[in-house]
Amino acid sequence: MIYDPKRDPRRKQLAPHPTITTAAGRSLACYPASVFAFIVDRWDHFLLLRRPGQTGWETITGTLEPGETVPEAVLGAVKEDAGSEFLATYLGVLDTFTFLFDANLPPLISVCCLLRYRGGDVRPGKDVRDAEFRWWELSDLDNIDLAVPKGRWDILTRAVDMSRYLRDAREPEEEARGDPSEFP
Repeated sequence: MIYDPKRDPRRKQLAPHPTITTAAGRSLACYPASVFAFIVDRWDHFLLLRRPGQTGWETITGTLEPGETVPEAVLGAVKEDAGSEFLATYLGVLDTFTFLFDANLPPLISVCCLLRYRGGDVRPGKDVRDAEFRWWELSDLDNIDLAVPKGRWDILTRAVDMSRYLRDAREPEEEARGDPSEFP
């Protein structure tokens, strides 16, 4: 007999999966979506936060609200958690994955976004009011208990690598235009 994990009696029962139907009659699954902000500065440091009473560090996260684009959702989450003085630019998507948030929802689609820090101080919002924010270097990865996204150090490394690539690809263009201090 072949083991089928979907028929395992020990498997958690999930909420029914909602669907929508296209104009052509095709049925599609509906998934809630979250966004993760991987923020990197000009020195290749990345920003993480730790909530009071927790040992693990995490990226700024949010959810995709109805009518929002992914860039709007992640920039909104950054503004809510780091404050309106904290400036970051959306650069693109680094990775996506799904995870089970709780048994009342279908699996969440998580979109990991790369952002470049542009300036300003962190002024924690009400949801993370007492959280500690800290800039880290890649050499510190062994010292980080990454709680969100759990154990995904590979995405932190990819965020810094992609940020370096985008920065280095633009440096000749920036030098030709003048003041390199304007480039983060």
